Amino acid sequence: MTTSADIRSLFVTALKGATNAGQSVYSPFDWPTSPSSYPLILVHARKERKVSLGPNTPEFDVYTTVEILVRTKSAAQVGDAGSAVALAAAETLKLQIETALINNPAIWADPAGGQRIEQFTSVDSEINTHSEGDMPMAELAISIEVKFYQGPELFFPIPVNPLQTVDIYVDTAQPFDPNGTYSNPPFPSAVNPAPRTSGPDGRNEGALTITLPQ
Repeated sequence: MTTSADIRSLFVTALKGATNAGQSVYSPFDWPTSPSSYPLILVHARKERKVSLGPNTPEFDVYTTVEILVRTKSAAQVGDAGSAVALAAAETLKLQIETALINNPAIWADPAGGQRIEQFTSVDSEINTHSEGDMPMAELAISIEVKFYQGPELFFPIPVNPLQTVDIYVDTAQPFDPNGTYSNPPFPSAVNPAPRTSGPDGRNEGALTITLPQ
């Protein structure tokens, strides 16, 4: 069963070593703040929305938004040339990230069979450049919305009593006893009262007990 945390983890794994950021791909709480670490990528799944597939059964189309934040830098250059270098590096990373994630079978396919996800429903991105002192920087923000399915097995288990045995009783319409009355018939409501012109007459004419494997 797919979760937003699964998608985030799969994105991190797919991005490591697949872009100019190398292994500098992080999830929340381990983000290096030093610009000397740039370029680097942060991945987190901040938003999720479940859409019910109907009443009575807890089945959902789930839409999770995975946010990817990328930072690049450049050495200071004449005029705005350093910002242009940082911007170009961010644009290159954008293409590398999309190539590493979209249509990647490691993300789509479940090793146990079937698919983890159904669709990349949208990809939105925004790039900004700025300078801090003598170090031009660029920041790329990508939001990827992924659709997948969640079913009843993921939610609160409904207590059930397992079916252990099946008892079969036979009380036929023909032959029948036109006048007899029998105590404790298996299906009292089905017995025609005497005198009767057809069965069931209340006799247990045959029985079978089936014990089911557990």
